[in-house]
Amino acid sequence: MAHDSEVGASHYDPSEFLQLYGDDPELKAEILDVLASETPGKLERLQAAIAGEEGDEIARAAHSLANTAGTMRAEQLLAICRELEAVTREGKRGRSRELAEVVQSGFTDMLAKAAEL
Repeated sequence: MAHDSEVGASHYDPSEFLQLYGDDPELKAEILDVLASETPGKLERLQAAIAGEEGDEIARAAHSLANTAGTMRAEQLLAICRELEAVTREGKRGRSRELAEVVQSGFTDMLAKAAEL
């Protein structure tokens, strides 16, 4: 499954997140704090798993990142994380590496945009 522009694409539009959580500043702040504090470590675990070709760990990291994408209402990024998890479980290492790059790019974009909220 191809994704628009894949690596380097902007995968995050905060409008849905703000529509859902914007009326509750405390909850919005709490979610954004968790995003900023936990996501870099999740991405590091994904990178290490890709480098070590650890399929189970790649799938776990993709699943965890999918949960984060869902919370942030990043539907395209959520779909990419789910695809990464699925192709990894199918043993498609090359595609796993490609999708991991897209995930990294998407979350980098998300973190930058979320920091402005």
